[in-house]
Amino acid sequence: MPALDRIRGASRRTLYLVAAGVLVLAVVAVLVPVLLPERDGASECRKAPVSARALARDPARAAAALDPGETVERTGPLKRLLRPGGHPLCEGPDGTDLAGRALVAATTGRTAEEAGDDDVPARPHTERAARVAHATVLLLGRGRDQYLPDFPLGLNRYLALMFAAYIQDTSSAATHGAPPDWQHPTVTDEEAEYEDGGNWATPFPNGHDVHVVFPEYELARKVIGRVAADPRAFATLYDAERARYAFYLERLTDDAQEPGNRTEDGLMPTETELEQSATFVADLMASRTKAVHEGLAPSLAGFDRAVLRHTRGLYRPAGHRVRSRPSAATLAQRRPDRTAGTGQKAARRLMDGRIQLFTVFDAWAKERGVPPGRAERLRVAMDSRYVRALGLP
Repeated sequence: MPALDRIRGASRRTLYLVAAGVLVLAVVAVLVPVLLPERDGASECRKAPVSARALARDPARAAAALDPGETVERTGPLKRLLRPGGHPLCEGPDGTDLAGRALVAATTGRTAEEAGDDDVPARPHTERAARVAHATVLLLGRGRDQYLPDFPLGLNRYLALMFAAYIQDTSSAATHGAPPDWQHPTVTDEEAEYEDGGNWATPFPNGHDVHVVFPEYELARKVIGRVAADPRAFATLYDAERARYAFYLERLTDDAQEPGNRTEDGLMPTETELEQSATFVADLMASRTKAVHEGLAPSLAGFDRAVLRHTRGLYRPAGHRVRSRPSAATLAQRRPDRTAGTGQKAARRLMDGRIQLFTVFDAWAKERGVPPGRAERLRVAMDSRYVRALGLP
């Protein structure tokens, strides 16, 4: 009997200990969420919608599903894809990669795989695709705190493909934006024509393109700046703008004028377009510096080496005037004329925007016999804009 009493006593003590343990766990479960500081959901993320897999494979279906409409009011599907508010997308295959691939399909008319393949020709943009691109910048530009873009960096490479596919519109949006009286998310070549000649959407319209009109100049600049914080995305944007720059120069007359220009001295439109390139390139360089300052990239040298690895190469305009007017959607597909080289010296040279712009410009002006006074005027205009945009003394 004494032995049996000891067993019973031990069982009761065990039950008491278990009960006490359960009580402690219950108290901890209640108090810990209250006592620990808020983490703003920083460690929580969400996967992309399952439907994004089908959209990523079917550009037409993706554009139709994500189209916000002519008034850009139907943004629900795009919000569910990109998650600009609340818990962000998870980085990786089921989050940013999947959402990014669906976004590229919807905005470019090509799958993400096709968008990186020069052998698959780019298609002219549709109204739907351009509206999705407009709404993307509108949503991501506001960020979760309604102030700064803070989307996951895993989206950057896909956003860069989107912006590159609209490089004429992207470069314009980041430097001066659309005319203040234009209140639509897209514009056609015909709609952008001035009554007295010229075109505010593109210097060389082919009559068949649809352009995206990105919202709010500063909003577009901030989104593009965050996209450029990733070296691979930076290379995509840098390549696209330098390809556009070469495309533009080779279509000018030997007097450095846009064909058919009616302004008094003929150089004003050329100045504007070249200043646009200088500003955009300088903005990219400033974004790179900001990325390092904010800890998004380890160092300028490391960033530059990564860009050199990802760049497609260097672009040079033809030595004669080119008269063709391809779709603006194809500009970023231009094949480079040579490689950018390897090593530290090549990286420094590639990432000096002034060198890239003026080496191309000077060779073009000399080869085409542009009058020295005109060439110098354009050179000074570009340099002034570059210095101002980069914030150099």
